[in-house]
Amino acid sequence: MKPEDKEFQIFVNTKPRKVPGPTISFERVLQEAGINLAGQDPNLYDVEWTHGNRAGALTPGQSVPLENGMRFDAGKSNRS
Repeated sequence: MKPEDKEFQIFVNTKPRKVPGPTISFERVLQEAGINLAGQDPNLYDVEWTHGNRAGALTPGQSVPLENGMRFDAGKSNRS
């Protein structure tokens, strides 16, 4: 099995998901969260991730390398 074919077990808004690796994009996290970006400004959404003692945020067009057990929080931004 090639690394890019590997599936990763992650959590998106607390729901377990299996996704293909080796990375996941901002847009894919929103898709896994059930958010359809069609016709919407992606900058209206936030994606944050945690894994162990590491954490970060994704912005439109960015990706992060996947690791099993990563947790993603995705939703509408609180910014106005």
